[in-house]
Amino acid sequence: MSRRSGQRGRIEKRGNTFYARFWQDDEKSGGRRYAAVRICSASGPGTLNQSQRQRRLLEIIIESGCNSEESCRTAKGAFLGFTFAQQSEAWLASLRTRKRRPVKPHTLCSFESALRYINSKIGGCQLADLKNAELRQFISEMVAEMKGDRPRFSAKSIANYVQVVKFVIASAIDGDGEELYPRKWNLDFLDCPTIQNQRTPSFQAPEIESIIAKAEGQDKLFYAVLAGSGLRVGELIALRIEDVENSIIHVRQIFGMLTSAHPKRGLGCVKWI
Repeated sequence: MSRRSGQRGRIEKRGNTFYARFWQDDEKSGGRRYAAVRICSASGPGTLNQSQRQRRLLEIIIESGCNSEESCRTAKGAFLGFTFAQQSEAWLASLRTRKRRPVKPHTLCSFESALRYINSKIGGCQLADLKNAELRQFISEMVAEMKGDRPRFSAKSIANYVQVVKFVIASAIDGDGEELYPRKWNLDFLDCPTIQNQRTPSFQAPEIESIIAKAEGQDKLFYAVLAGSGLRVGELIALRIEDVENSIIHVRQIFGMLTSAHPKRGLGCVKWI
């Protein structure tokens, strides 16, 4: 659909009165209504000539906001009618091929896993209809879902899934790069569970020394480099001899979950002390 230029409306005479007629979004029903706003009397005090009536028609349309940039984008998005599942596929495809800030394979794997669940719940919904109320309902269903005698999803998992939903909706853009479905999310209204008391275990120096002492062969060096450099496991596995120069480790690639090596070059370097 080409860019919507806005409405010009029309003038309609009913009895002794001229009315401005134009389409206007109805917030209550979520649809559109054919509005009728009085311009002037056809005779008597306050009468306007044809040019004046036309100018007043355009003023009324501008005052209504139905030709605003946001309103035009909303109307265009409703016309296109993408479902969440369709847009999620397009979003994943763009992540796989984008050159700016390429996504790691294991991150893509996490997104795909989340979307399998999300699409089973809201995949058939039109993107234009996914607003605060619908997202709140989705969150409440995740909170209520149980696995045995325990909640299936932690507060952190729910927050991650909700973020994926927001990413997908925001990824729907027009030819000018503008969002088709801009949203102002009301966090208090969404009532997403608060993340508390996350378990973030870490090894202390005596524990690290014990692990290295009990390791054998190359594993001893592997654990020592991990502890001393702060490298990620994928970065360490992908190291080559030429990546190490004296006390400097050059991180040039990452070993991925889905491929032998994720082609992400020039990541930085670590000084080995």
